[in-house]
Order: sequence, then C-alpha cells, then structure tokens
Amino acid sequence: MSRNSALAFALFIGAAVGCANDAASRLTSPASAATARGGNDRGYDDRGYDDLAHHDRGHHDRGHDVLAALAQVRRVTAPYHLIDAAMADGYTAWSPNPFAAGATCPSSPSGQGKMGYHLVNVSLRGGAAHPENGDATIDPMRPEMLLYEKRADGQMHLVGVEYIVFKAAWERAHGAGAAPPTVFGQPLLASAHTFPGTLNPAEMVPHYELHVWLWSSNPLGMFYPWNPTVSC
Repeated sequence: MSRNSALAFALFIGAAVGCANDAASRLTSPASAATARGGNDRGYDDRGYDDLAHHDRGHHDRGHDVLAALAQVRRVTAPYHLIDAAMADGYTAWSPNPFAAGATCPSSPSGQGKMGYHLVNVSLRGGAAHPENGDATIDPMRPEMLLYEKRADGQMHLVGVEYIVFKAAWERAHGAGAAPPTVFGQPLLASAHTFPGTLNPAEMVPHYELHVWLWSSNPLGMFYPWNPTVSC
C-alpha cells in the first residue's frame, strides 16, 4: 500500500469509528418503533460461506476513487445509527428479528465470526417468492440491507451494509451466466440460503451478496462475510 493510500484509509476508518461513537448515545432502543415493526424477512442457513473464495483479507491499496466512494456511503448511512431513521427510509424487515425471544444472528460454523442482524429494504431487493422478478440494480449509495450488532445493554449498533441481488433477477437483466455484479471493485459473492416467503420454505435461493463493514473494524477484511468483532 502506498503511503498516501495508507493515510487515506487510516483517516477513513478513524472517521467511521468517530462518527459511530458520536452516534452511540442516540441509538434507538428495543422499545422503539423497531420493536413494533420488526419482522423476520428471511430465514437463515449459513452453509457455504466458508467456501467463498473472493474476499478481502487485508487493507489493500483500493485507490482514491474506491476510498472516496466508501466515505460517501458512510455519510449516506450515518443517519441509520438511528433505527427509526432507517425504517423511515424503507428498511423495515429484520432478518432475523433481534427483539424476538432467544434471538441470535448468523454465526460462522467454523468460528470465524458473525454477520449481525440484517435490516432489509425489500423494495431494493425484491420478494423471495419470485426472485426472478427482483430488483437487478446495485446502487452503492442504496444498500439493500443494513447490518447491526446487539450489545450487552440491548442497544443496536450499526456496523455495516450489505448489497444483495437474486441471481435469477441479475440474469434476467444481464443474460444467463452473466458475471456477478461488482461494488467498490469487489465482485458480489455467489451464495444460496433460505428466505421466508418462498413457495418452498426449504428452497435455497441463489443470489450474490457483499458485506461491507463500514462502521466496525474487521480483522478478516472490510469485505469478508464474517466479522469476529460483532456481537449478537
């Protein structure tokens, strides 16, 4: 990594952590509208993640344009430290619901970490019953999901975002066998798991996804699916 890129990345991470800490005292509690409106959008089967080959395990020289885009996404998502603000912008479906009895978030079967609780904007992704009709656009400034961790005091903290598109929707728009979409120079990872609302509850729905840990450090890399620092 060049000296200038290293400095830019350090400033980017420092600003993210600082903003997150500033917002912590204003986070929405379980008694907020999130509890009243929280619903479980999808079930979760985490099989297959340990086989993913494309991920970022280090702080590579991403270039000025990528760092600038990441900083812009951070600015866009900063209001979502307040869950009510996220819900007002269409992020209304929890997956899983952190306020349900005995709730826990997806965890790596090999102990690599967790993914946090997903707050989904279904209009940006599409319904799982007919994934071929889903949204086929990846807009870096409008992530389909927000990622939160639940801390010991019960408060939810924004830790990142996730981009997702159903494979059937992507191939509808770009042709069968089309290469996966990319964001910030990173290909979205091919995966499949169950989603509530499918005609067959056991159906594994193929899709592409990418986690971006904008509001939490991840020793495995900013784009790695699992984060060992995240709590449920």
